[in-house]
Parts: sequence; C-alpha cells; structure tokens
Amino acid sequence: MIRYATLAGLIAFASLTVTAPAAQAGPGDICMFSGRDYRGSSWCWNPGNGYVDVPPALHDNVGSFRATSDGCFINWIEVPSKKETRVVRSGDFRKVYDDDFGGKIDAVAPKC
Repeated sequence: MIRYATLAGLIAFASLTVTAPAAQAGPGDICMFSGRDYRGSSWCWNPGNGYVDVPPALHDNVGSFRATSDGCFINWIEVPSKKETRVVRSGDFRKVYDDDFGGKIDAVAPKC
C-alpha cells in the first residue's frame, strides 16, 4: 500500500515539474516567452483580462510569442500620454522577437 502511494506521489510530482507554464495556455491566449524559440520564463494573457502590465521577467524582454487571439503590445514612452503599440492578430507568432518590439513591451491590451 505504501509503495503505491509513493509511486502515485512521484508521478504527480513529475507531472507538475514537466509541464511548462505555456502548456497551460487556453484558447484565445497570447503567450510570451523571455527566450527565443518559445523558451525561458513564460506568461499567457487573454483579452478577457483587459489591460495588464507584463510580469517583470518579460518587461522589455519578450524573446518570442504565439497568439491565438487579437491583442495589442504596448511600449510606454511617457505614461499616460505617449505610447508605441503593435497590433497582434490571432495566428501571429515570432520565434525571435527580442531584436524587434519584444525588447520594448511593457503591457498588453485587447485593443491598441
């Protein structure tokens, strides 16, 4: 009995450690990664969340992204009066984005 409980515990632990945060992306999410090729720290945003500042690990540091919804990436130049934006469409993706606007992203919103 103890042997089965230990095995079940190990399996549960292994499934938690193997699952990447982006693997939990839901339909309609835009997922951003700190590294190129969808690696590194990740975070997924959904338009239903409204305007959101990206987490510190991704602030000015989006190395790649995948979108299954429309949205808007925002770079604040002077809050709240001056910003630079990029429209994101469902189906958009970039394996390398840190050499472009990914190095400037501060926030994401449903519309620009």
